[in-house]
Amino acid sequence: MEAHVLWLGHASALVAFGEDRILIDPLGRGRALAVAPYHTILITHSHVDHLNRWTLAKLDKGVKLIVPKGAGAIVANLGFSEVVEAEPGDHISCGGVDVIAVDTKHDNGRWRKGDQPICVGYMLQKDGITVHHAGDVDMSTFEVFDDIGRDFQIDATLLPIGGMLPPWYYRRRQQVLDKGIHICPETALGIAARLGARRLIPVHWGTVNLRLFHRASAPRDQLLEIAESRGVSELVEVLGHGQALSLTALDLTGRGGGE
Repeated sequence: MEAHVLWLGHASALVAFGEDRILIDPLGRGRALAVAPYHTILITHSHVDHLNRWTLAKLDKGVKLIVPKGAGAIVANLGFSEVVEAEPGDHISCGGVDVIAVDTKHDNGRWRKGDQPICVGYMLQKDGITVHHAGDVDMSTFEVFDDIGRDFQIDATLLPIGGMLPPWYYRRRQQVLDKGIHICPETALGIAARLGARRLIPVHWGTVNLRLFHRASAPRDQLLEIAESRGVSELVEVLGHGQALSLTALDLTGRGGGE
């Protein structure tokens, strides 16, 4: 079985385990349609750049759509044949893939903070290969990733490394009351170490950003610089839009990154 992760831009990715193909947080009709077919769509949270109705409206309605608890009403009129609401701890069979909803750290709600819909990450497992997508992560607390790292052996984690504004902005927001809504590249490296992931695929950069304030490549460049300074460059796997990382080509004898 050949398995790979294909980055489509922003937080969107296609994870393939042979013929089992799962699309995550699709944003952009053309990009999502270009990687068809897929039999399942996962949504990590209801913010409009992750649960994007404009994109979902053009996708295959015969596939299973999995959304976080409380988000079913947002997609109810889009015509999907099966909509499943997930919360941490749920196991959902998607073809031959076990999809497990896990905790993450991000603001619940859609247009403003609230209790619902919740935010989740996902584990995708088949034939001993495990892929983690964290959705978005804020700068509050990260102990939840220690728990996930103890429970799973992760071959690749997709972690956000920025947002619309420069990396320094998100780092500074860690010091204020609300902790901000996105993490910086340095924090993503720390979370990957907590998870014990064999590879970190950076997402949430270079696609949706305010170029007036920083270069689109700034989060990526900072991530690579910090990883090199810490001696963990082999942990980071930067993909371009439409580029894939083969998981079956990874060395199966070793796991984990490091500080």
